Amino acid sequence: MEFNKLKEIEKDPYSALGVSSKKEGVHEATKNLSKGLFLGTFCKILPLIGNLPQEVKDNYVQILHSDGVGTKSNIAYIARKEGYSTNTFQTLPQDALVMNLDDLACVGAFDNFYISNHIARNSNRISNEDITTIIQGYQDFFQKASDLGINIFDAGGETADVGSYTTTLGIDVTASTIIEKNKIIDCDNIPTNGYIVGLASNGQSSYENQPNSGIRSNGLTLAINSLLNSYYRKYPETMDQTVDQNKLFTGPYRLNDVIQDTNTGEKFTISEAILSPTRTYLPILKMCQEYGIEICGIIHCTGGGLTKSIKFGKQIRYVKSNLPATPIIFSEIQEARNIKDKYMYQTFNMGVGLEIIVPNEKEAELLIKIANYFDVSAKIIGYTEIAKHNTNEVIIEKNGIPLEYKL
Repeated sequence: MEFNKLKEIEKDPYSALGVSSKKEGVHEATKNLSKGLFLGTFCKILPLIGNLPQEVKDNYVQILHSDGVGTKSNIAYIARKEGYSTNTFQTLPQDALVMNLDDLACVGAFDNFYISNHIARNSNRISNEDITTIIQGYQDFFQKASDLGINIFDAGGETADVGSYTTTLGIDVTASTIIEKNKIIDCDNIPTNGYIVGLASNGQSSYENQPNSGIRSNGLTLAINSLLNSYYRKYPETMDQTVDQNKLFTGPYRLNDVIQDTNTGEKFTISEAILSPTRTYLPILKMCQEYGIEICGIIHCTGGGLTKSIKFGKQIRYVKSNLPATPIIFSEIQEARNIKDKYMYQTFNMGVGLEIIVPNEKEAELLIKIANYFDVSAKIIGYTEIAKHNTNEVIIEKNGIPLEYKL
């Protein structure tokens, strides 16, 4: 079969497809820009401006963040072309929303969000019916959040027909909120003796309608092109024309092929696995706040996967030696493209969607109970200590073999 011919270990398979989990170019381009009021945060934190009482300006800050669903929308598009219903677009808004809201949560904002969205489509390929489904997907998520006690205010947005630069579909969101300055969680202050609690990205939480594969919305370009076979090259509009076409759609599967997780017994079609909506952890974090759990840092395992934490703190060594079983979708991606463990962990969350650093075991145990209350698996996956070198480090242990990463 064709995909077997590609079984070569690439230097970095994600970069070979024209993307990067480390975003070196972006960081270089933005290195001289203001980091905001706090350095160790996922979102830029800004002072309030305008004709407001000084007491308000002194004690409150504004947080802004923008992100989107990325190439995950290409799978929904392909599925639609292959005869699937317009429902393939249903959860894409959740992906875009959670990629913003849970980044806001990492700095201590768990409620009262303002949302604006932008949909860019090629109207010759994405129908009005599909757009209606996407807009309804936003409303569905807002209602679910409201049912869970989380307030999201919809500021509307823009749907643009821009076929000259969008071959299929782009879905992006900007999120904002205002919180008290003293509630900010600043990951620049990660302690060197903390406990790392990992919250699962897979399984089925009490607020999800179906089991989740755990893929979320990162590394999708690598996932798609590793899993789906060359049959889908018939849709060149989903392919980066600047990349060697022999590296695209090289996998063994079609959308309706089934994979089964031997650890959980759950079965997914490939389309279900890739389109599993990005899980939000807001209900868990809001309850942690209500119970007064002391949180030293929250790491959303998005771009950078389980090495994301390396960007936060000062001379911190993150040791992750008790990770959960790897969800089947990641094992399939790795097997299909013969990817080294090193690159899997720096691209994908590998089953841990959120890391929460707490100061002691008692806080960790209460946090785990709260996660379990929502049917989300959680465990202590590691700890923090002083780095051996004058830089941050991440050590991931798999089968007793350490994978070492340095900032």
